[in-house]
Amino acid sequence: MHGPGLLIDVSIALALALAGGLAARSLRLSPVVGYLVAGMAVGPFTPGYRADAETIHQLAQVGVVFLMFGVGLHFNLRDLIAVRAIAIPAGILQIAVVAGLTWTLGVMVGLPPLEAAVFGMAATISSTVVLVRTLEERNLTTSIAGRVLIGWLIVQDFATIGMLVLLPVFASSGGDGRMGALVSAGLAVLFVAVTLAAGSRVVPLLLRFVGRTGSRELFVLVVVCLSLGIAVGSEVAGASLALGAFIAGVTVSETEGSHQAASDVLPLRDAFAVLFFVSIGMLIDPFALLDRPLLVGVAVFAIVFAKPLVSGLLTAAFPVPARVAFVTAAGLGQAGEFSFILTEAGRQLGILQSDTYHAILAGSVISIAVNPLAFRFTTMVEARLRGRPRIWRWMDRQGAVPDVPAPLTGHVIIAGAGRVGRLAGHALDDLAIRHVYIEATLDTVIGMQQHDLTAYWGDAASPDVLVAAGVADAALLILAVPDAESARLTTQHARRLNPGIAVVARAHSKGEVDALRSVDVNVVVVPEYEGAATILRRSLGLLSLPPDQIERAFARALFEEYEGTTTHAPSE
Repeated sequence: MHGPGLLIDVSIALALALAGGLAARSLRLSPVVGYLVAGMAVGPFTPGYRADAETIHQLAQVGVVFLMFGVGLHFNLRDLIAVRAIAIPAGILQIAVVAGLTWTLGVMVGLPPLEAAVFGMAATISSTVVLVRTLEERNLTTSIAGRVLIGWLIVQDFATIGMLVLLPVFASSGGDGRMGALVSAGLAVLFVAVTLAAGSRVVPLLLRFVGRTGSRELFVLVVVCLSLGIAVGSEVAGASLALGAFIAGVTVSETEGSHQAASDVLPLRDAFAVLFFVSIGMLIDPFALLDRPLLVGVAVFAIVFAKPLVSGLLTAAFPVPARVAFVTAAGLGQAGEFSFILTEAGRQLGILQSDTYHAILAGSVISIAVNPLAFRFTTMVEARLRGRPRIWRWMDRQGAVPDVPAPLTGHVIIAGAGRVGRLAGHALDDLAIRHVYIEATLDTVIGMQQHDLTAYWGDAASPDVLVAAGVADAALLILAVPDAESARLTTQHARRLNPGIAVVARAHSKGEVDALRSVDVNVVVVPEYEGAATILRRSLGLLSLPPDQIERAFARALFEEYEGTTTHAPSE
């Protein structure tokens, strides 16, 4: 039976996705595997509760928009340019070789050439969600291997967008149909060009206008309107929702509010992305896979074995540390959201038959499930090759390592660019200590940037903003914000991203002192206490008392004010 309503369908789907995600994480698998299994559980091909597929699919389209918007938001040509000597040629060759090999195998098992071509396209693309999380978990994001993989993903992003534009052309039949598809593709390209050109001028002005209101709700609303509006405009222009959402993300990524936008949209993206993966799982018929086991085997071979092998060998051909080749091979050995989007587009256009569609989805799910094993396997292979000096010397030749800008390390992050924050910044300038600011007032950030100061607009309590400021490699975080609750949340996120960072914060009461100390703030300062103790010290100095006696009185006064917290202790 179908669910009686939207809320029941969504509630059950999300609850099962939560259970599946937790189970997957307990098995050290990607939560995506759990979401897909949850979709299968509420789908039409398995017994039990059946959610309304059309309802879930409509909500999943919002997930596609936010997924692609997030990809565009984190799209950075500078990342690609930094490793262009490796990522561009190797990425293009990997796509061509894997797609060609998969196409050949598909034709050999009986697929029509066009269907085999889409089969090959889907196998070439790796999951950004899975790969980025894997790099973060293994602390590889800022390594040479991590930078190369990020650049490689950007090449795949370009390829995916091109595939989405050209699929209708491939699917059309006859001269009139082909011409209509070409016109649609041309309109899509024109839409992209116009949106990028206009967006680069209009979007920053719009975000600044809304940002100056100081309302976080309005800022979230304008970002959501931009992502959905441009995505829908793209579909009306004959392109796809995914393409429009990606372009929307790219236009926002070049603004001062990109990091805050990422932080605000992330919860929406994650929630709706779960429904996207659930909707894909609902389309998987586990029993239909038994009808074409050879096709499933081809998909698994192409994604799990052929793609990593080709990627690793291509990387090894460049003069980079051998470790880069092994990490690249393991990281790209999976397929995810882009493959699902391409596969769904192929199914809707009538290119993919049901068994081929299910085979690609099954291969993608299996690849995500076994990807953690790929890292263990490559580590084992690396250890064995190290025992063969001649081979290892060739693979580990350094040569001209990509000129990747060194990330800022050992710096100070100042959250809040008011009087306290700017005073700290001036002192750090005098001491030649590198530092960056996080400030919630847009006009202040713009003014600081005009004076060549490194400043990020956003809420310091947002993890994305902290990541942009380089919290993972920072030595000290100065929380010069008056809101103790914001300081507490910021400290929790900073500790998660960098357990060893030192944190200084301000408070206004004993209760706030205790709350900040509970999250391991190293030093808590209450300006009123410090001011009172300083008045006492200077007053006693006017009485010409011995310095040691003055300092004891000063320390005792602070101790009494802070009531024995470890921020200050009385002198012996």
